[in-house]
Amino acid sequence: MPLNRRKEREIVFRMLFAASFSPEEETDALYERLVTEWEEEGARESAYVKRVFCGARDYAPVAEEKIASAAQGWKLERLSRATRAILTLALFEMERAEDVPQRIAINEAVELAKRYGEDGAKKFINGILGTLSERS
Repeated sequence: MPLNRRKEREIVFRMLFAASFSPEEETDALYERLVTEWEEEGARESAYVKRVFCGARDYAPVAEEKIASAAQGWKLERLSRATRAILTLALFEMERAEDVPQRIAINEAVELAKRYGEDGAKKFINGILGTLSERS
């Protein structure tokens, strides 16, 4: 059964979060391991999940520089792994995924923050992404 984009995005977020615990593992191998272990229905068949997970994971160092520049007074180390994963995914979609409008990427990031983020994460994420979207 094909997944809708919101579910695909949630799977990618969860994969990026899991990847933060395995920083040395090669991206393609990690992708294969996660989709196999999780047995998430439709994930393996989704070109979006693979493309965005692999792309966002490789893009993470660039995303972290941008987040650090926009998060005045905050050190990246203080941000939760979930917040960093959401921001990385959203920035990748905003800057590299031609089929995702910026406003959709921001809205979906806020929705993920409501579900998976700590208190205040949705406002923080919305603010960072809004700042970065204005710069581009």
